[in-house]
Amino acid sequence: MSEECLFTKLIRERKDKIKEIMESESDIVEKVVILRRLAREIAKNYFKIINYQNLDEFYADYESGKSALVELEGTGFREKDIIILNKCPSVPLFEDFKENGEFPDYWTKLPQQYMDTFKNEAILQPLCIVHQTFRDLLASQIPKGRGVVHSIGVACRSGTGKVVYSDFGLSTSTVTKEEIDTAIDGFACAFHLM
Repeated sequence: MSEECLFTKLIRERKDKIKEIMESESDIVEKVVILRRLAREIAKNYFKIINYQNLDEFYADYESGKSALVELEGTGFREKDIIILNKCPSVPLFEDFKENGEFPDYWTKLPQQYMDTFKNEAILQPLCIVHQTFRDLLASQIPKGRGVVHSIGVACRSGTGKVVYSDFGLSTSTVTKEEIDTAIDGFACAFHLM
């Protein structure tokens, strides 16, 4: 995707607010709650474009490149029951969050605190919190029986090749960690819609 996806543009518009949250003296739980609230505020404006009757209908659109998620977060592909994004929609924002050419301390500390506190999730950088919440809220607009679909993060891969996994996410999928290692190589994050 040569042009920035909508998620990237929406976050860039709110980068000062996001920086303020991440730099605050609040503990990790409070920061995550505030970041998730912000993601909800953004996502609710896009609920109407997620118009599917079931997950199969969504997958058919996604695989043909017609899904609203493609516009919102960029292209990806399916590997059994997971979707792997071709590119992280947060990467174009990295320079916006650097100070004097370097990431601030919170950029590495916050993801580790997050994964220590929220054991069922995996992130590599702070914007993953907003992105994963945003995606889950949009996925929740797809009906599934008496409930709704949820997006479960399975793995995140950095541009340097570092991969972090969610044990919970792995447990929800039929794809093994070894299969994800192979499939995610050269790409971004993997998630399961269920």
